[in-house]
Amino acid sequence: MKKFGIVREIDDLERKADLDGWEIDTSDYYEKGSDFLFLSKKEISVAFNTFNGRFFIINNETKNFIGTDQSISLKKEVWYKEILKIIYKEIPERFKTKKEFSRQLNPLKS
Repeated sequence: MKKFGIVREIDDLERKADLDGWEIDTSDYYEKGSDFLFLSKKEISVAFNTFNGRFFIINNETKNFIGTDQSISLKKEVWYKEILKIIYKEIPERFKTKKEFSRQLNPLKS
């Protein structure tokens, strides 16, 4: 099972979202100092908090809340996995925890 943990840098996230066919709105982030970026694709919009790495999913047609980064029931949905891949870096299997992965990326901060 794939695990995701480290939040992508904004430039990397923008590139990944664009490659995967998502529209990304960073105007509030860059122009107003907001902590949020907005991704949208077909019937789904995602509000991503750049400060804490959390995200919220909304159905564009009904405006109903669908889920968050913590929605266990959505983990098998293809579109949900796509969102995870855009926002987070995948943790390689050889690393057991996010802390070990982080330590490999930043050995001086351990």
